[in-house]
Amino acid sequence: MEFRLTLHAVGAVSLGLALMAPLNAFGQELNYGPPASSYVTEALKYPDAATKPTPHMADGHPDLNGVWHHFFGELVHPVGAGSFALGFGGAAPAAKAGGPPPPRPRPDPVPEYKPEYVAKVKFFNDNQVKEDHALHCMNPGVPRIGPPQQIIQTANQAVFLYADSTGNQWRVIPLDGRGHGTDPEAEATDNGDSVGHWDGDTLVVDVTRLNRDNWLSDNGLFHSKNLHVVERLRRVGDTIRYEMTADDPQVLAKPWTISRVLTLQRDTLEAAAACVDNDQGHYVNQEHHDNAR
Repeated sequence: MEFRLTLHAVGAVSLGLALMAPLNAFGQELNYGPPASSYVTEALKYPDAATKPTPHMADGHPDLNGVWHHFFGELVHPVGAGSFALGFGGAAPAAKAGGPPPPRPRPDPVPEYKPEYVAKVKFFNDNQVKEDHALHCMNPGVPRIGPPQQIIQTANQAVFLYADSTGNQWRVIPLDGRGHGTDPEAEATDNGDSVGHWDGDTLVVDVTRLNRDNWLSDNGLFHSKNLHVVERLRRVGDTIRYEMTADDPQVLAKPWTISRVLTLQRDTLEAAAACVDNDQGHYVNQEHHDNAR
């Protein structure tokens, strides 16, 4: 997998950093994702998205169907077979004159590890180009794969689709009331054992039995086999408020929560090209960059 990382300085784009950002119902600033992601530019294309009526399915639950995000697009552009470039700011439209302040990117908080595991995080971070499976075409897994890019919803299940740098990934979330599997011999997987239920208008996805070879995020943020993830998705107009909490009492001092605002996109999710690992054995140094999702 050949990552050709090119940073394009295409001129300054104002994201209204000095203005008050939109707030949620609890007075907290909405998070449109880290700077090296496309959530802000996708939101700026449809500034009135959150004020639209919230559609519902025949069963009365909010309709989450649609394309909500693109990993490839806006800031991440394919530039060849297995390669892409990041163009910070080049695709961001300006805010409308006299309109509300535009959304802004905001870095995710850093998970707090127990003191005895801080050195292990540093080791993985320092050696990420060798130790990070996601840099070698393997599924980044939950929660690192991030919010769903497209959702296909029925009364009994939701399917989450991802066109990722590692290839095309998907998750099937049953909504029929079943619990987690009880087979003690069942192996952990990249995406884990996910079951969903509705808490009012919020879809809650509970995930267990996750592969400990994957990470929470970039920069060596590993987890244990006891990781428990809870995702919450609530539709507000043509947006989804997404929240993920990772609870791993074996290695984390406290649960780690991140959030995103997803904006309904009026296009299709194109399949990602097959990921081919051409980097193994050709590293010049240990430098690496964030792969924000």
